[in-house]
Amino acid sequence: LAQDRTPVRAPPPQLVHTALASALLGRTRGPVAFVEMARTLAWWPSCCSSGAADVEVIAVDSSEPSKCLAVVPSESSLTTSTGDEDGDSTSSTSGVTDERPRSAGDVVPEQPPEAIGESTAAQPLCPEFQEPEYDLGLLAKQHTALLCLRRAMEDAGLLAEVRESLVPGESLASCLARFLKISSWKPAAAERMLRAHLAWRKVERPADLFGMASGEICGCPDELLDRYMPTWHQGYDKVGRPVVFSHYGKFRFKPVLDAGVTVEKILRLHVRNSEVTARLCGEQSRKLGRDIPNALIIIDTEGWDPSNLRKAALDWAKGIARIDQEHYVERMGHMMIINAPSSVYFFMRAISWLLPERTRDQVQVFAGREQWIPALLERVDADQLPPEYGGCAQSLAAAGR
Repeated sequence: LAQDRTPVRAPPPQLVHTALASALLGRTRGPVAFVEMARTLAWWPSCCSSGAADVEVIAVDSSEPSKCLAVVPSESSLTTSTGDEDGDSTSSTSGVTDERPRSAGDVVPEQPPEAIGESTAAQPLCPEFQEPEYDLGLLAKQHTALLCLRRAMEDAGLLAEVRESLVPGESLASCLARFLKISSWKPAAAERMLRAHLAWRKVERPADLFGMASGEICGCPDELLDRYMPTWHQGYDKVGRPVVFSHYGKFRFKPVLDAGVTVEKILRLHVRNSEVTARLCGEQSRKLGRDIPNALIIIDTEGWDPSNLRKAALDWAKGIARIDQEHYVERMGHMMIINAPSSVYFFMRAISWLLPERTRDQVQVFAGREQWIPALLERVDADQLPPEYGGCAQSLAAAGR
């Protein structure tokens, strides 16, 4: 590590400079925490594509953070590595060893050297990165924001809770990145959202809903919801995302409400469906070996009943928007609304203000079949779609419960 001259894989210079600035401003609570940050940066998986190189901490004084003057790569690293503006780097060395003795200003590592390991290439230095790792394609500033959020949750003692909230196959970095993305990569805002999300999970327990049938959640026969609120998973698109259909044209609120089902129960069903979608994303990530954080959502409005435009429907739409924006953030990769009559168009206009601007840009509205069939087949292969949607696969609508 930095303080004992053990070779490590050097992080991009931009991240080192950001860490240094944070230390000098006192944001990392002293030089020891700064060295911890430098260590974490060196461990960061997406920064480890280059060969090993030294990173040195120069003139660290344990009593005065202001005397932490610099963190720099060694001369051998400077002569063999290059970096671009996005933090990508390449290296022609496979390992550099520096036998120089420690100076009086070096910080003594808190753990024994054997806890570090002799080869960073053979095994990760940090046990926390034994979880799934995917290249998220983040820029240097985004990496730094993610690191700050991770450290904030760790300092608050909530990192274990975040890990417990992950669906199988999802990485910690992917989860944090979703909350940062919706927060414009502002760690403080993302932290507030993530704290609120963890508190919500303790109350709602969405993982318990995952294994429940729709009728069990709503307190009515499954067949009633299959008929009047059909939602199901139908294969995967060309980039590996789950394809989820909701046939809003068949939605009928009156018979469902008359059966004693409340809007709150319908929203709990939406939480269950969102949890299913999140787990499908995790399964795809693990299967494909890359991050699949979101799904393709198809909303079929053929047969839409204008009488659905009632207070219960608006409360339902607002509730869905709140759940998706606050708890299943960035789970919608793209939405296609097909067979849209004019009443649906104006309904979407009415509720569009509930959605963030970037989310609105992810929604396409199509009228006739001749418009949406080519657009859908551009995104999804025919062998993943049932015949009524331009494909040749068996419909899985009945299995949606």
